[in-house]
Amino acid sequence: MLLDRSRHTAGTTTLIGVVLLALNLRAAIAALSPLLPDVQADLGLSNVTAGLLTTLPVLCFGLFAPVATLLGRWIGGRPALLAAMVGIVLGSAVRTVPGMWWMLVGTVLIGIAITIGNVLVPAVVKQDFALRQGTVTALTTAALTGGAALAAGVAAPLAQTALGWQGAQLMVGGLAVVAAVVWAPQLRHRHTTVAVPAGGPSVLTSPVTWALATIMGTQSLVYYALLAWLPALLRDGGVSAADAGLALGLFNLLGIATAVATPVLAARLIDQRRLGVAVGAVWAAGLAGLLVAPAWYLLWAAVTGLAQGAGIGLALALIVLRARNSQSARRLSGTVQFIGYLMGAAGPLLFGMLYDASAGWSVPLAALVLASVTMAAAGYRAGRDRPV
Repeated sequence: MLLDRSRHTAGTTTLIGVVLLALNLRAAIAALSPLLPDVQADLGLSNVTAGLLTTLPVLCFGLFAPVATLLGRWIGGRPALLAAMVGIVLGSAVRTVPGMWWMLVGTVLIGIAITIGNVLVPAVVKQDFALRQGTVTALTTAALTGGAALAAGVAAPLAQTALGWQGAQLMVGGLAVVAAVVWAPQLRHRHTTVAVPAGGPSVLTSPVTWALATIMGTQSLVYYALLAWLPALLRDGGVSAADAGLALGLFNLLGIATAVATPVLAARLIDQRRLGVAVGAVWAAGLAGLLVAPAWYLLWAAVTGLAQGAGIGLALALIVLRARNSQSARRLSGTVQFIGYLMGAAGPLLFGMLYDASAGWSVPLAALVLASVTMAAAGYRAGRDRPV
């Protein structure tokens, strides 16, 4: 009886810790966006450098995903996740030091730290919550999305106080301090897992891995492209700055609901092929709506917002569901995110290049519709009950 109660308490503590970890996996990035005008004015940054501050973290998500996988193997997932929270705190502090280079260094530190969390949180879910992996993945995905919305919402008001933009950055970074304090006791727990030889078959040999990487890549590409360009697209169509901001807010906030629902639904289904096709189809419908009926932009912002939450929720859920065990989940997560986030980092750049080349928004929007169709096809392939 006491042993069962102890295990229940440990499981609850781990769950709270995992959710707090996830809360920090976008917050420090999202908080910088509304502060960029102040940062540019204070540090004298060019538009190119300011744009780099939003692109660098996504590049880190891809480039350092294999490193995060190795770090989890070398020191263990729990210590690595604690180090990730420390990295977010340090990066947030470094970004407050005067000078452009310190801002870039701090941004890279934050990007690397978040990458560790991106890769290793699914492995912890697979290891500790095998019987509730859909529900826990839903909670972590919701925390990730909600943390970004919360940070974006409070950063500007905080910056208007005596704290300034530097203090606002530190306050958001303080969320990682809370997560680190709650997570630190996890280092005392030992968990038995199924051993997987380091020299075993590479996850790259599985077609499922490539289907998962395509889902992660296309949903990241479409999401980051729309996140970066939706306000400009709407402003060019005659929408006011306030209404364009409302549309962007809908796009971000409505994703929380589907980020919660999609992993739970995916875990209850033996076969997720129809779900994968549906997520890509909703993305395509919302983007096509912006293309052919832009006057209904709030509706399309809502549709794409629901799609983006479902997209990241499905991608993370399928990584957990398709992995055989926690070691496999760690390797699969690192590989899928390496490929996927490199594609995602290219989204805003490619969208802008297509806009410049075509002198309009039709061609870049059509390209995003095509990416969504590709996402649906990959969802059908990865949705089959076939472990990596």
